[in-house]
Amino acid sequence: DKPMSTEPEPTTEAPAAAAEAAPASAPAAAPAAAAPAAAISFVPGEAGKSDAPAAVDDDEKRAAAIKKQVEYYFSEANLTNDKFMRTEMAKTSEKWVPISVIMTFNRMKALLPGAEHAPVAAAMAGSEVVEVSEDGEKLRRLPALMKKTVTFGGKEFVGRAAVVAHARPLLQKEVELAEEECSFIKDLLSHHAKAAEKIGAGIASIKAGCNPKFPDTRCFVLVRADGSEEDFSYLKCVDALFPLEAPPGKGGKGKG
Repeated sequence: DKPMSTEPEPTTEAPAAAAEAAPASAPAAAPAAAAPAAAISFVPGEAGKSDAPAAVDDDEKRAAAIKKQVEYYFSEANLTNDKFMRTEMAKTSEKWVPISVIMTFNRMKALLPGAEHAPVAAAMAGSEVVEVSEDGEKLRRLPALMKKTVTFGGKEFVGRAAVVAHARPLLQKEVELAEEECSFIKDLLSHHAKAAEKIGAGIASIKAGCNPKFPDTRCFVLVRADGSEEDFSYLKCVDALFPLEAPPGKGGKGKG
């Protein structure tokens, strides 16, 4: 089977209930007036029970549905959990994904059974989320949307690389971190999946050190108010904060 991506659940109309049979002796009822055709509603979202949306016959509606669907694939909401899409984006430094890859997804097959690329490129013209390559064969999330700005320790950082560049020199220190440095680490730690567990009785101080299981890898160590110590992987915090920039399959070493 071809690779699948997290895909939206379509809005479908419930089947009409079967008409109750009339008694044989009753006169035949006049035929009911035909109900107007229901408008097709294509709503991007997470995968549901249906694998594909209803077919769209109108060209204008099809283009709008393609735009919504593709923008969903490249949205932060989807990319945060969609490892396949992040892996495809990571194959080039410019984060382009071939339209041929997008056309392997069931919902795109339903919208364009012929797997044509031109209608996809045309539908994405003017998108505020997705950019089309000059040759019309590739798509990517707009570069401006890939960078997130955060404030740690009272300082502003733009993107994952900036946060990592600030954290790495702190890992080389042999003394407890200064108050301003601790403030940066505490703000970063708040994005750890187990932040409360790591903090425990409270943080008395923070220092750089090593996890015994990974003696060659530096990490930050929390010295708790009760005297106990707990290390954590700052890269796990960074990757959780910047999911669109996190290298697929990568993660910080250490206990956690």
